[in-house]
Amino acid sequence: MTSVSVVLPAYNEAANIEKAVFVTAETLSKITDLFEIIIAEDGSTDGTDKIASRLSEQYAYVVHLHSNMRQGRGKALNRAFKAASGEVLCYIDVDLATDMKYLEKLVRAVSTDGYDFATGSRMMPESDAKRPFKREFASRGYNFLVRLFLHSKLYDHQCGFKAFRREALFELLDEIENEHWFWDTEILVRAQHKGYRVIEFPVYWRHGGSSKVNLAKDVKGMGSEIFRLWRELSFPLVVSGKGKVFLTAALAILILAFVATFLGASDILENVKQASFGTLVLASLVYCISWPIRGVRFQQILKRLGNQYGLGFLTGSIFISQSANVILPARIGDLSRMYILKKSKDLALTTSFSSLTVERVFDIVAITSIAILASSGAASRFELAPWMDYLIKLSGIAVVLFFSILFIVSFREGHTKNILKMEKSQSGLSGKIKDFASTFLHQLSVVAVRPSAFLAVTTSSLLIWGVDIFTCFLVLKSFPTVGVSTSTTYMISLIFLAVALGNIAKIFPITPGAIGTYEVALTAVFGLGGIKPEIGFTVAVLDHIIKNSITLIGGGLALSELGLRWGEVLCTDKDILKGESKVTQDNVKRT
Repeated sequence: MTSVSVVLPAYNEAANIEKAVFVTAETLSKITDLFEIIIAEDGSTDGTDKIASRLSEQYAYVVHLHSNMRQGRGKALNRAFKAASGEVLCYIDVDLATDMKYLEKLVRAVSTDGYDFATGSRMMPESDAKRPFKREFASRGYNFLVRLFLHSKLYDHQCGFKAFRREALFELLDEIENEHWFWDTEILVRAQHKGYRVIEFPVYWRHGGSSKVNLAKDVKGMGSEIFRLWRELSFPLVVSGKGKVFLTAALAILILAFVATFLGASDILENVKQASFGTLVLASLVYCISWPIRGVRFQQILKRLGNQYGLGFLTGSIFISQSANVILPARIGDLSRMYILKKSKDLALTTSFSSLTVERVFDIVAITSIAILASSGAASRFELAPWMDYLIKLSGIAVVLFFSILFIVSFREGHTKNILKMEKSQSGLSGKIKDFASTFLHQLSVVAVRPSAFLAVTTSSLLIWGVDIFTCFLVLKSFPTVGVSTSTTYMISLIFLAVALGNIAKIFPITPGAIGTYEVALTAVFGLGGIKPEIGFTVAVLDHIIKNSITLIGGGLALSELGLRWGEVLCTDKDILKGESKVTQDNVKRT
């Protein structure tokens, strides 16, 4: 059994590979008699493959793994480690930027000191590392975000100087999804979350020459992979195998069960029996009207951004994404619409994201406006609970801030474009970020600030929520004893407030489709208006069942029409986020 296997990932490293092999072999020979050096040569075009092949023929300790196609760094490492025979598995960057005097410390950390994972660090206070400012700035920013969002305790996740205990690494390999530069970060973060022993030590590091990193092109990749891993670690049951959405679905059921038990399950069942079936059917038909209006609104938004698509296709994509939101928490389902638009129409992800943002903002504008008007009308009859008042004010402040920012951006748009033109000659990271942000904000302002677009989208949004509210009104009227002594005008005002608050609560989606939280909000508002809690809760449940059932049925029909599967749209968010950066990641070595 070989005790130490060192992998040298190599892509177009003809100038460095031979020296790297000799220096590594010389250093390893002082540590152990049992070692192998694996050259993970990944589709090189500069002759690296020929040099690696020659070295493997000359030296028994050299193994050459060749790939005709560019795999990506992470995938090449996975393949090499699975082919390795050592108990201690290492990899070192071919440029030998890390002083090789630390190799013994790296190996001993795993073989002798009992650590499962070991990594050199360029960023610990005791480290001695020098490299170009652009790389230093980007790397420190990146590692800060990893520590902040992924709760890592390490300073440096991307240093190409790592060692692993074979058994520990193989226990994690199948969980590592990234096949490119993020592989290093993901393996170290997952190891910490799993409770493995991880050590980081300072090294002497010098920039090894030309880099295959294109920071400007990889900005999207950085953020998307951090977000993807954060989501998987934060909501493991939402994104993994058979356990999908179990946790949040269980929470929704728990909320409903608790409220039903508290109010009296038998009373609620009796109330359901009293409901008029015909009126509930009418409510369902009315709710169906809102869907083509949603399609028209989305069509208006995309048209303003220079993209014209058929109403049927857009309505179907909304059905699917809203169905996904019923199943998944945190409105993750919105990403499925981005996937559909990208796959079917090749729509840029920036435009998809902008259009979805506009749609969500105008939903908040509509329901906040309705809530403010309804609460003003209801103020003479009852006093809002503090949390209701807080939700309305918070939503209103968010809307004001959003439009204030957009008005400022729109006002300064010409000036900003001139600045960006001057900076365009600079291929630096900051210029690309500004350009991306400017494009996104410009697209938002095109719809949200320009009067004609604002009026059109606001009108359609109010119509959508008007239909939603009228649906709830019909569900309430299906109970013959409700509102007998109350004017229809007051009942409509009460329902306006209830539905508005129930949907404002969806801004903080802790359960799939806000199931449970929506019902609680409606029941509370109905209670203030004099409707018995058990009846109010029954109305809320039936209202949500009708709306979610129609959403899921429509989503299923749309999937069939577009030739998609549920598994495809529910599990594609990481592919969506990788989308445009996937090709560029193939050429990345490290941040």
